[in-house]
Amino acid sequence: MFKLDHLMIEVDNPQIIANDIVSKFKLPYAWTLIQTDNYLSIGINFGDINIEFIKFNKRFGISNINYDGFSGIAFTPTNSELNYEEYLKNKNLFCKIGEETETYTTTTIECNEVFPTIFLVKYHFDTAGWKKKLKDDFENCEGGVYGIKNFKSLEVDFSKVEKQYLFEEFKITSSTINQITFSSSSSNEKKVINIIPNLKIVVI
Repeated sequence: MFKLDHLMIEVDNPQIIANDIVSKFKLPYAWTLIQTDNYLSIGINFGDINIEFIKFNKRFGISNINYDGFSGIAFTPTNSELNYEEYLKNKNLFCKIGEETETYTTTTIECNEVFPTIFLVKYHFDTAGWKKKLKDDFENCEGGVYGIKNFKSLEVDFSKVEKQYLFEEFKITSSTINQITFSSSSSNEKKVINIIPNLKIVVI
């Protein structure tokens, strides 16, 4: 129904932070710096998913709201025919349009109650060429320094949220930590990388 698309990390200088992580991980960019009236954004290609570094002027249409570090989880609908707003409404989940542009629409889900923010991204263009480039770039770098192979799991600190069925809908493990885990082509022992505020990266 919904596929994990990217994680959102709020930082003061997306370009500098992303450059540092690309240098340390030896991974490719998913997209270069984008500047709009609402945000600065740059993405790093972690294979199955991207990690976005962003600085907001308006966070999903709202001014004067900023966070430090891991702050959002983006999904895309897997069925283009699905009226996902109606579908989620029937699940008693509140949706709100965050931003509409020519290339995408974002929709936040239970944004007043759930943090990190869960939101949907609906792209208004054929993403096949971009996705092929992401796949080719990632294969060419052979998973970078840590030999990252595949996304395995995402654990998120939703311990104080009442609507636990939200996480079942999006296949997120509710935990007391924020942690993303990848499998590795390397036979080395587990690595825990604390380079992103509020998010552990684990490679096993």
